[in-house]
Amino acid sequence: MALSKPRETALKVLRDIDAEGAYLNIALENALETAGMDRRDSALCTAVVIGTVKNRGYADHVISRLSTVKPDKMSVWILNILRMGIYCIKFMEKIPVSATVNECVKLAGRYGHRSSAGLVNAILRRAAEGGDFLDGLSGDKLLSVKYSAPLWLVEKWKREQPDCETLLAAMLEEPVTYARLNCGSVPENFEKADFTPYTLVYNGSGGVVRSEAYLQGKVAVQDPASQIAVMALDIKPGDRVLDLCAAPGGKSFFAAFLGGEVTACDIYENKIELIREGARRLGVKINAVLNDARAFAPEFENAFDRVIVDGPCSGLGILRRKPDIKWRKAEGDSGELARLQQEILTNAALYVRPGGRLVYSTCTVSKAENEGIAGWFIKNRPDFVPAELGAGPRPGETMIQLRPDKHGTDGFYIASFRKVDGKTT
Repeated sequence: MALSKPRETALKVLRDIDAEGAYLNIALENALETAGMDRRDSALCTAVVIGTVKNRGYADHVISRLSTVKPDKMSVWILNILRMGIYCIKFMEKIPVSATVNECVKLAGRYGHRSSAGLVNAILRRAAEGGDFLDGLSGDKLLSVKYSAPLWLVEKWKREQPDCETLLAAMLEEPVTYARLNCGSVPENFEKADFTPYTLVYNGSGGVVRSEAYLQGKVAVQDPASQIAVMALDIKPGDRVLDLCAAPGGKSFFAAFLGGEVTACDIYENKIELIREGARRLGVKINAVLNDARAFAPEFENAFDRVIVDGPCSGLGILRRKPDIKWRKAEGDSGELARLQQEILTNAALYVRPGGRLVYSTCTVSKAENEGIAGWFIKNRPDFVPAELGAGPRPGETMIQLRPDKHGTDGFYIASFRKVDGKTT
């Protein structure tokens, strides 16, 4: 009994994410490379994996309603077969329900036993016959299930963000594929977008990194929010620029493209090599060096006109692209990360020359890591003052929280500061 290769491959990726702690993007990429599927089957596998992970919370709720065996008591194989099946039934309208049920039952027979196949068959058929399974839910629990978000995240965003529900909904959407222009003219299969003068939308098939323009170094993969963070540096040709947490290098590449003399740092040698490879592909000059952003580097003191800190963060702003993040994080993570961010910014401030500019950014939506850090920095470094971003949806702002539902970008925080003298406190 032949199995559907796209679905079996998807199941193995989902199992690795759950059981081995694999990262979705890496596990999926590796699986697609070894599976030998054509473009259509690869696209189906990708859609099933990403959609299932995005909607895992909702699927687990449906399973709990329909099964006497609760999700945390099921084998990781059977649980993910059910999650995958419920996602396909409820959200992939072009796939017949019968095809989904039949394929999932076959997978259960291979990766479980006869009773497992019967369980999967019964639950999926009942799921197909039922409604949205949201009856009886209200308040934060309703939002948590409806938008497949951990309850702690719903509670956090309700406290911290206006229009919390639109933000939750946006994180389930498929993001636009953006790129950054790295040459004079717009390549084929790309078109200009109204964020920065260099923002492009990719309209081709197969992904940006497989496009001829990418391979030739004409474009870089970079969300508009990340581009705005670099433009907030206000780089002039010849400025010495330090990217303190640089990997995978997108901001460094853009800063070099704008005329900066860029030093890009990371703590891992393999990531330094990735930065060097990216710079070669794009034809920009980057000085990539091994450096721990938490440790003071005397050779960097007062040495840079522009410093950017894209700090380690919880990543809650990129759940559209990396939905597994929300199932890895916990409520207390932001507090621990904030301490690390403070430690890095303490060093970064020492590397900015008087009159120079420091930009702090994260790809998260979390006040502890964003507004809280910016406020802490202003309080503790009176030799820095807020500086206009110079780019973005609200010109003149010195700090901004970008959101997919309001701005169409990744969830991104950017704060800009200018050093008024060389004194420290």
